[in-house]
Amino acid sequence: MAVDVPAAEWLKLRTVRSTWYVLAVVAVFVVLAAVFTLYVGSLWDGLPPEGRLTLRAARPEQIILMPVQICMAVLGVLSFTSEYATGMARTSFTVLPQRGAVLASRAVVVAAVAFTVGQASGFITFFVSRLIIGDRPIPDFAAPLSQEFPKILAGGLSVVVLAMIGLGVGAVLRSTAGAITAVVVYLYVFPRFALLLPDPWNARIGSVLLEDLTAQATGEPPVAVGLGDAAAGIGLSPPAALAVMFLYVVVALAAAAVTLARRDV
Repeated sequence: MAVDVPAAEWLKLRTVRSTWYVLAVVAVFVVLAAVFTLYVGSLWDGLPPEGRLTLRAARPEQIILMPVQICMAVLGVLSFTSEYATGMARTSFTVLPQRGAVLASRAVVVAAVAFTVGQASGFITFFVSRLIIGDRPIPDFAAPLSQEFPKILAGGLSVVVLAMIGLGVGAVLRSTAGAITAVVVYLYVFPRFALLLPDPWNARIGSVLLEDLTAQATGEPPVAVGLGDAAAGIGLSPPAALAVMFLYVVVALAAAAVTLARRDV
């Protein structure tokens, strides 16, 4: 049974259309990142030498990170809410009353897909962008893979965290719209609200939000640290940042487990 449950969850995930829609959106963003890189390359070619010295552009693999995070969070949400919407949740829990096993297997399957998609999208975007730029010495495109590898890896891990948050919130709320709204508020709205807080609380709260945790996992300082003198020195070490990211997953899955245990369906 322990082997059959993950296999069943993988079968359900790959046979629903919403999974392929989400993956198609990720693919679109990878293509858009390539288009953006083409634009940067053509812009570089048209600039005079003095203009090239001031040209700055965001790394394509960084640009697509948040859309991929949202897509995998949506996948996590749909892994639960789609069954509640169709009534299949009652059938699933009737066939397998051990709800903890269902939750664990579903989390493993969604996490595996999110990790694969997060890493693949990041590394594909990196190699495609470098291939397009070629030997142009554009500052933001000149870093070697050895330097960018930890950032891409940490970005892929953050995608898994968002997928687990989406899965947990979806299990708790049982509403696709409500769960996606909650994830978007956390990812987009709450960090901007935190920046408005007075020193040093803006840095303290910002340093434990996922956007800054991803940076700190690679040894970079959180964005909020530079907000004021009172915030100087606030930040987490890479192991601590990874631990907080793992804590997000634990809290999300624990909330889902408690909710599933207390409900009839």
